[in-house]
Amino acid sequence: MSNRFNRVLFLTTPAALLATALVASGQETVPPPGWPEDTAVQTEAGQQIPAGALGIAQIETPRVATLLQLRGVTGKGVVILKSSDSQDCLTLLIRFVAGDFGGDGISARAAEPIRLIIRSARVADALVTGGDVVSNMYRVSSRTDDPKADIVIESGLRESHGFVLNPGNSILADIFGAAVSRTACSAL
Repeated sequence: MSNRFNRVLFLTTPAALLATALVASGQETVPPPGWPEDTAVQTEAGQQIPAGALGIAQIETPRVATLLQLRGVTGKGVVILKSSDSQDCLTLLIRFVAGDFGGDGISARAAEPIRLIIRSARVADALVTGGDVVSNMYRVSSRTDDPKADIVIESGLRESHGFVLNPGNSILADIFGAAVSRTACSAL
């Protein structure tokens, strides 16, 4: 019995150590940005990140298509995040898709611009490192006073929409990573 126990222990120990390391690395937090949290920031192009937020996502010209009960929204946009050094902002291009069951016929048209406020360091870190942000993995709210929201829908969507923010503007960004650039910002 002792040999069998030792064999089982020998075989399961590496798996347990690996699982522990993965859980521990998943619980690491991103340090907060250097900008004071209660500071609103404006880029040189005029985009504003409100106080209490780490960044924004803007999709200026989305398209919406409906097919009977299904409704889908797609577009390309930009994410602007406060940098960790309080000097400027980080900018990256994104692809955006959303959908829900709010369709009422068959049509395709331009939709109103979409603006999302990013409040969570987890969301900001995922975008900067090239990871997809899927709405059902985070707390999404349309209420700006929701203190637990990771992402706040400011305009263009409803809470019933599920959406994905995909960093980059081409399939090459999926392979090599999205380009992150720096933009001049100043506190308001």
